[in-house]
Amino acid sequence: MHKNLMTYFPALFLLIVFALWVKSVAIQSSWQGAGLINFSSAFVLLAAYLSGHILRLAQIPLVSACIFTGIIAGPYISGFLTSDMVGQLRLIDDLALSFIALTAGGELHLQSLRKRGAAIALNIVLITLAVFALVFAFVVFAGKEFQLIQNLSPAQTISLGILLGVVAVARSPSSAIAIISECRASGPFTETVLGVTIVMDVLIIILFTLALTVTRLILAGAGGISQYTFVVLFAELATSLLLGALIGKGVSFYIDRVGYDLSLFLLFIAFGITKTSLWLSHFTEEHFDIYLHLEPLLICMSAGFTVQNFSKKGFEFMESLDRIALPIYVLFFSLAGASLNLEALRMCWPLALSLVLIRAIGIFTGSWLAGTLHRDPALHNRNAWMGYLTQAGVAIGLAQLAQRQFPEIGEHLNTVVLAVISVNQIIGPVTFKTVLNKVGEAGKR
Repeated sequence: MHKNLMTYFPALFLLIVFALWVKSVAIQSSWQGAGLINFSSAFVLLAAYLSGHILRLAQIPLVSACIFTGIIAGPYISGFLTSDMVGQLRLIDDLALSFIALTAGGELHLQSLRKRGAAIALNIVLITLAVFALVFAFVVFAGKEFQLIQNLSPAQTISLGILLGVVAVARSPSSAIAIISECRASGPFTETVLGVTIVMDVLIIILFTLALTVTRLILAGAGGISQYTFVVLFAELATSLLLGALIGKGVSFYIDRVGYDLSLFLLFIAFGITKTSLWLSHFTEEHFDIYLHLEPLLICMSAGFTVQNFSKKGFEFMESLDRIALPIYVLFFSLAGASLNLEALRMCWPLALSLVLIRAIGIFTGSWLAGTLHRDPALHNRNAWMGYLTQAGVAIGLAQLAQRQFPEIGEHLNTVVLAVISVNQIIGPVTFKTVLNKVGEAGKR
């Protein structure tokens, strides 16, 4: 390792020097601008990879190293990646999230879910209740102590508390999958954390829809909860799951017929699902005035789950995904770091840090109670909270959705959520890797 470090440090230094030289070149045409974006993303990818190897000596996970690299390269520190560049690289986000969702589905083994089903259900219920109750109570009763909330009316404060409470429940399957893959972790603790994280990613959409409806009632003071909203939501989720299962069967058939390295094919499938889902939603709305929202991440999860559990090609499927996982994880989390809104954190850091602490207390309380009731090992119960801290894309998307629907409180919500995620996405991967080593499940596969 130390011998390799003598190579990594000079390589990183030369990379930074060359990157700065490229950035100093005057851009005179659109194709040069496009080339600069490609060069910049490639530099960040290589820098994150080298930094990951260097920081491994300090037991820092690769995900965190990538996030740190992205933060330094992003618009709020060095400006190597501008805000416009980060926005234009959203295509990579779509590709990576779909790939990670496909992997997440493949990581879920039906036999393990049956065996750990009670533990997963208990954790979901108790963590959700504890986190929501603590965050809601904190915002309502202590929110006026913070400048960001002082000018809100009581109804707006309650609404903000409801929405923040639900968003606080959201987690980051992408970070969890990346850490489990890096640590090559396996065992009941890992299965429980993964199951809770992925199932919660589906349930959070339903919970947030309910929260939006309640918020609308509080702010408008009129109307009732529309049953139609929940019927449509259920239909969209069911359609996404069914479509994913059909795609999974098709992938299984293709693997059975082709039988060699399928990495690029699976990458194409993951990306194609996302783009086709978005195109179909736009097409039905434009031509038939029907808004059909199929959830691409849910489709990918369902497809991966189907291949793993309802075919004989689960091993080949996961092996092909593993071959290309590293560069996708590195680039995705580097861009995630560059996207973190440090300005939002600067504006409301006392409130953000308070919510990070309150959320962690809620997660600890819920996971400890769930583990105790399920009679899991005491070591697991005391440390399970460390596996649930990360947050990412889903929480940001929910906050932005609320901002569009409730502009009177949406800006406050979005600012706080971005600040909280900035903290959780930095510390979460570190705590998760730590707990996997502590419970002895790292390196078990």
